[in-house]
Amino acid sequence: MKWIKRIFCFLLLLGLYFLPSFIFKSDAEFYNNLNGPKLPSIVFPIIWTILYTLLAVHIIINFENKKKYNKSDFFRWFIFLLINYIISSSFSYFFFVKQNLFLGYVVTLFTLLTISLTCIESLLLNKKSSILLIPYILWGIIASIFGILLYLNN
Repeated sequence: MKWIKRIFCFLLLLGLYFLPSFIFKSDAEFYNNLNGPKLPSIVFPIIWTILYTLLAVHIIINFENKKKYNKSDFFRWFIFLLINYIISSSFSYFFFVKQNLFLGYVVTLFTLLTISLTCIESLLLNKKSSILLIPYILWGIIASIFGILLYLNN
């Protein structure tokens, strides 16, 4: 029964993380017409699937061990995680819908900041689960570099 609950939670979390991409469709034509360095469009669904999978596992681990953690540490971790979700979910809106490269870049920076803070808070809870956030941080660094270059070249 425990595995069924985990699978259900995992799928629910994946659905929540992918929801903004269904609400705010990416505009491949807009992206392809930008000047400057760009990653191939196929990279993004692959990267985000990996990152969302790692995030879902991270969240499930921390919630399953919630009773072992200091309540204020867990609360701070959860708040940073929630803020990260809200901010990162807004990227497609600002970048693709509004086609605002500057706000897209700012959202990318705040996403990097909040996932870094989430990882730091997670270290207080579960060092092993916090390792699952490192690829997201690395992606945030890469995305920030590409974001500023796209902004400056357009």
